[in-house]
Amino acid sequence: MTGLVGFALPSALGGAIKGCKPHLSANGYFATRGNEFLDRYAARKDGNWPMAKAAFLKLGGNGDAKMADTFSKLPDEAVKPFVEAMVGELVGSEIKPDQCKAIERGVRLLAPLPPENTAELVSFIFAMTSDSRSGKSSALPLCKAAS
Repeated sequence: MTGLVGFALPSALGGAIKGCKPHLSANGYFATRGNEFLDRYAARKDGNWPMAKAAFLKLGGNGDAKMADTFSKLPDEAVKPFVEAMVGELVGSEIKPDQCKAIERGVRLLAPLPPENTAELVSFIFAMTSDSRSGKSSALPLCKAAS
């Protein structure tokens, strides 16, 4: 999950910035530092791709094994843009205007962290919210992390 988050975060945040731009201040974090933030995360995408691809195929295989098999046979350079576009569009289309200030604040709070820590933190939050002890479960099939 951490690899997928690390790979997809620039696309997801790009979608959030695009979707929120009309609803936020021209002097806010996204407008003034959003591209700098995205560039730092995008620089690590290729390193995250092997784990991201494995997670993407696992997630895809849960719904349609034939589709996962097809994607697994495609070259990485064909799959990467698909995953990026899908993530960016999904995130951008799901954001409601009243969420934009909170999203911008969250990104600003994460900005001092190195990208690898942010990916780990987001994965940790997914894992904690899907923990059977919390009484909640995630739709994401997460692997248990080593302690």
